[in-house]
Amino acid sequence: MENDKAGGSARFVTPANPVEDQGPAALLAAGHHCFLGVDLLVGKGVLVPREETEILGREVLALLRARSHEEPERELRMIDMGCGSGNLACTAALGVPSVRVWASDTSDACVLLTRANVARLRLEDRVVVAQGDLFVSLSGEGLEGTMDLVVMNPPYIPSHVLEASLAGLLQHEPRAAFDGGPYGITILTRLLQEAPAFLNQEGHLLFEFGLGQAGLVRALVERNRRYSTIRFVGDAQGDPRVAVLKL
Repeated sequence: MENDKAGGSARFVTPANPVEDQGPAALLAAGHHCFLGVDLLVGKGVLVPREETEILGREVLALLRARSHEEPERELRMIDMGCGSGNLACTAALGVPSVRVWASDTSDACVLLTRANVARLRLEDRVVVAQGDLFVSLSGEGLEGTMDLVVMNPPYIPSHVLEASLAGLLQHEPRAAFDGGPYGITILTRLLQEAPAFLNQEGHLLFEFGLGQAGLVRALVERNRRYSTIRFVGDAQGDPRVAVLKL
């Protein structure tokens, strides 16, 4: 591929033949995908980043840039949980030079692909890639209470919905990227419970959720009682798709 080497041209690109409107099969065949202007490798067994996840990515960049402006001399810290291809981790590290990112996933394929993207973009000094079950991979590393942001695009489709009407998603991408359990909140519930231990006093938790799930998300957050504020960010149609929580 033209941009396989990690020079400047491999970082921010405008593809000559955009494939954003094509399905995962076409993107996987192309071998790379543009996410928020960053050219990333994609591969088998890993979720191809979706356009709606760019909403989350833009919020991540906005919060990090605001914090960097307030504290220009401080190293910012972020966890990208369930990192997939590393799209959020790499975008944050490229967009905000003062941020250091810990990216983690349970999947061998995701960890390998994230490491490949980190190396390709020459971000090894600022993006650490770990493997394990949610925050277990980062426990005991002295990271508790130090993070400015924890971000995640969790699986949020209820199992029965995935099997009944969205099974086509599983033709080219792993079930674990979509299947959120009986009600679509299995991983999200754990995220809400476990993230506060890693956030600093001004820290934020950001995550994507499905269409029509805003009420459920609000109820889960209120039941959790660990977060002082919740804000929703909508898509182009005004539908809430991202939650921004503050301790």
